[in-house]
Amino acid sequence: MPPAVRNFNHQVLPGPFSHPQQSHLHHLASQHQPSGSSNLPPPSFNPHHALNQGNHNSNINLFGQSGNGNGLAAGFGSTGGFGGGGTGLASQAAMSGFAHGAALQQQQQAREQIRRGSNVGGSKNPMKGRIRDVWRGNLAQEMQLLRSLVEKYPYISMDTEFPGIVARPMGAFTTKADYHYQTLRCNVDLLKVIQLGITLFNESGDNPPPQYQEAAGLSPPSYENGLIPCPCTWQFNFQFSTQDDMYNQDSIDFLATAGLDLDLHEKQGIDPSEFGAMLISSGMVMFDDVKWISFHSGYDFGYLVKLMLCKPLPEDETAYRKLLSIFFPAIYDIKFMIKHAQRYGTANDAPLSPTASTILQSLGQKSGLQDLADELGVKRVGTAHQAGSDSLLTGRTFWEVRKMIFNGTIDDEKYLGQVWGLNGAGSALQSSMTAFQQANLSGIEETPNLNGAAIYAQNGNQGPPSTPGSSQPGLASTPNQQNQPNQSSNGMGSMTPGGGGGVFGAFRGFTRGDGVR
Repeated sequence: MPPAVRNFNHQVLPGPFSHPQQSHLHHLASQHQPSGSSNLPPPSFNPHHALNQGNHNSNINLFGQSGNGNGLAAGFGSTGGFGGGGTGLASQAAMSGFAHGAALQQQQQAREQIRRGSNVGGSKNPMKGRIRDVWRGNLAQEMQLLRSLVEKYPYISMDTEFPGIVARPMGAFTTKADYHYQTLRCNVDLLKVIQLGITLFNESGDNPPPQYQEAAGLSPPSYENGLIPCPCTWQFNFQFSTQDDMYNQDSIDFLATAGLDLDLHEKQGIDPSEFGAMLISSGMVMFDDVKWISFHSGYDFGYLVKLMLCKPLPEDETAYRKLLSIFFPAIYDIKFMIKHAQRYGTANDAPLSPTASTILQSLGQKSGLQDLADELGVKRVGTAHQAGSDSLLTGRTFWEVRKMIFNGTIDDEKYLGQVWGLNGAGSALQSSMTAFQQANLSGIEETPNLNGAAIYAQNGNQGPPSTPGSSQPGLASTPNQQNQPNQSSNGMGSMTPGGGGGVFGAFRGFTRGDGVR
């Protein structure tokens, strides 16, 4: 916009530029004023309007309300003084477009507030703004920052969000653990991770400070000059399309309710292959001194291995575990640690303290991350069921578990590398037992929650983690084609949900190109 001209006096301009008298303009306006507008005030003809000398409120507001005399609707509408045609920017379609645009902007702002967790904790929350959303445009900068911080903050808590569970393997499986892994493998291979949240801690459980200079030596300009605080949590948002990618409808609906903007994921999401390449060279993987903290993380690590492997997971669980130990040589799974302490009444092979016993007794059969955090008094920052907030809560819960249940130390020989939800970790039942024996001993049923992780209904038993099933756990078999009743007296039967057989479970909203639904 050119600067306002304020130094010209209209009285000294020569004849062709002299302004008509105000009274003459009022006379012309009275002749051309449409009928039915006698109650309207006469228009203002300020000779200085074009030179910004008059009333500053007289400037035209392109987006004014239709009832505002300064808006386009008033000046060019059907009752205005310029013909009343209602065309162009004054048309009904244009005005509706303005209103629709404003509504979309308000919706986008609401999504942004939910995504950044600005509605949690209030304006005085010191962690506000410490959860950084990472999209395609700022991926390289944030990965550079992580590379510079991980050496001083080598404890990484992690959580993922993915589009549920959509498939069941078919066939005969020698062990229940084999069935669990094959279910994990087929779902991870079919689906795409939507979000990954990671949070950094040092050996004392402290996050990087907001001032980047105190956290690392090499600083990106935006953090170095203090314009924005240095994050402690990164929420990576991956490319995902509900038109092209497979998903469980209930899971997607739940994640959308939690504030995930799936349209933005489709347009600005991170390319998984690009992220996998950066993760391998980030210094966060393949190092023994970098410890990953998780909660019931069988599927979480499956997706991370897939990101770096850039091909389907190995068919054999032994080969997968070898890859897992290469990429993530040091893993803590909080759920394994808690279940082990509950089952045996010990921590680090020592009897539980009175405080630890009270916490675990109060926790009882509740097995979710939020349940454990509530028992320990850990407050959430951000929005639940978003990977960034969940990873921060996971990390803070880990340090409280170590302090209040494990007396400040964790025996790595006993707890490191155990992943709950993979190969029956945490149970006295070994994978060498047959599925028939496990079915008779455990009797555990499990159903997935809406982001794919599992919720246990253990009925007082402390058995192995189980992949959700629609029938009694046991040796999985391909459903017969005659739909005859299952011979389940020995615990065998169909493990495919939905009662119709086939490899895929119940899900909606996507049809593959080869016709498999």
